[in-house]
Amino acid sequence: MKIGIAGAGAVGCHYAAKLLAAGADVLLLARGAHLRALCDHGLLHESDGQCRRLEVAASDDVTILDGCDVILLASKMTDLEGMLAAMGAARLKPGMLATLQNGVRAPGMVAEVFPGVPVLAGTAFIGVRRVAPGHVLHTAAGGVRLAWWRQMGASAEPLLDWLERAGVPARMEPDAVTLLWRKMLWNCGFNALTAITRRYAKDMAANPETREIVEAAMREALALARHEGAGVDEDDIRKHIEVTLRMGPVKTSMWQDVEMGARTEIDELNGYVAKRAQTLGLSAPVNAMLTALVHALAS
Repeated sequence: MKIGIAGAGAVGCHYAAKLLAAGADVLLLARGAHLRALCDHGLLHESDGQCRRLEVAASDDVTILDGCDVILLASKMTDLEGMLAAMGAARLKPGMLATLQNGVRAPGMVAEVFPGVPVLAGTAFIGVRRVAPGHVLHTAAGGVRLAWWRQMGASAEPLLDWLERAGVPARMEPDAVTLLWRKMLWNCGFNALTAITRRYAKDMAANPETREIVEAAMREALALARHEGAGVDEDDIRKHIEVTLRMGPVKTSMWQDVEMGARTEIDELNGYVAKRAQTLGLSAPVNAMLTALVHALAS
């Protein structure tokens, strides 16, 4: 099975390393200094106290992905539109596409660019960061959950088998909309707040004052999610809080973006909830406030 990873940053390179170590045929779409390091020195991957360097096939030419049995789209949402435009212009013919982006829009965007290709919606709860070009550090979790956005008679079993061989916990879920919104609840509660306070998510959950903000943001997102047909409820909020209280000192992706001066995904998370809620006549003032504060940090 030929597996392409489009957007081989920290998340993409983690899964690439796991799959390569298991013997999979993996091709990476990367760019800039990171790409040069991958080509010159290979991928340096740290995880579970172990460090290994792996030879990789990587390019900034999207045609490297042509003919892949499956392409895992691992870029940030901020880069997805441009990457899809390049992939569409190259008339790639993958067997299947799987999204791993935050937010709820990625599978629909992919399905529109590739109307004749099966699409899996996916979520990844993972702590990983790029230490330097060509070097990624995995710090927490890494399980993948997938659900069909558009099946077209395809099977996800070959991909699930390879993920299992690679030691990546992976499973199918029955409904893509519910899957995406369930993770969106967590992101709306914690991602922006950790970036603003520079404190870990577990600390936000443990402090009564910040936990009140977390839960308020989640409940606003929950109301929108249910309006959009997602099968989520208050129990999902409770479970998110319980899991977060057990987490280690993991920096969220938005916290990392703010520190690096990179463009954040705020408009796809709290910002999306605030804007969509307003359109539908719902109320999301906490998400609107968090969005404004992250915008202020970024400016």
